[in-house]
Amino acid sequence: MGSLTQDITRLCGDITTLRDSRQALMGHVARQTLEMKGAVSGMRAGFRKAHADMAKRTKDEQAKFVANMATDVSGMLKGFHKEHEQMAAQTAGELGQFVSDIEAEVTGMLKGFHKAQSQMAAKTKKSNARFVSDMSGDVARKLNGFRDARSAMDKSSRQERKLFTSNLQTSVAGMRQEVAKDLSGARYAWSGLSPAVHKAREEAERKLKHQAELRVKAEAELRAREEVERKAAAQAQLAAKEEAEREKREQAAALGKKKEKK
Repeated sequence: MGSLTQDITRLCGDITTLRDSRQALMGHVARQTLEMKGAVSGMRAGFRKAHADMAKRTKDEQAKFVANMATDVSGMLKGFHKEHEQMAAQTAGELGQFVSDIEAEVTGMLKGFHKAQSQMAAKTKKSNARFVSDMSGDVARKLNGFRDARSAMDKSSRQERKLFTSNLQTSVAGMRQEVAKDLSGARYAWSGLSPAVHKAREEAERKLKHQAELRVKAEAELRAREEVERKAAAQAQLAAKEEAEREKREQAAALGKKKEKK
């Protein structure tokens, strides 16, 4: 008998065994299900009976508790009414005396508050007027200093720009003359078909490139100088503003210390 036949035979045996096992398991599950149903039915019946007994017992206990509670509450309410009447009469007398005392104290306090407020208002008005006067003088002096500094800086910057522009114009005029000479030499060399045409052309291109680089560099320097001047002006304004704020805070602190000493 070949190996395939043996494998098929063994497989058939395994299938038969598994079928028998499954049938046995299904039967066991069916029996357990019937037993569990019976147990659950009995348990539910016991629960219903216990619930009915507990409901009846709870109802009787609640009725008894409510009756006792009604009796206790009735007695407590009678006692509360009596004590409340006595306490109300006592509290009314005490409140009348308390209100009278409070009115007298509040009247005296209001008189003292009005007097202290009038004195403090007069002192505060004088201090504020003196502070405003001092601050106005300081601000005026600082503004004059800022204007003088800005005027001097503008004048210096204008002169520097004028000198730079003059130098730049001179440099550009010289470069234009050199370029004209180079172009004239290039035309002359080209018209004579000289062997030096290529060399002159390369030299002219090199000079033109160099002149263009110089012009770009000069423009960049001019922009950088203007940016530096703008930043310097902005920093001067910021420093002046910070100095004014610092002096204002110092004066406010000094004024606060004077008030505390007084």
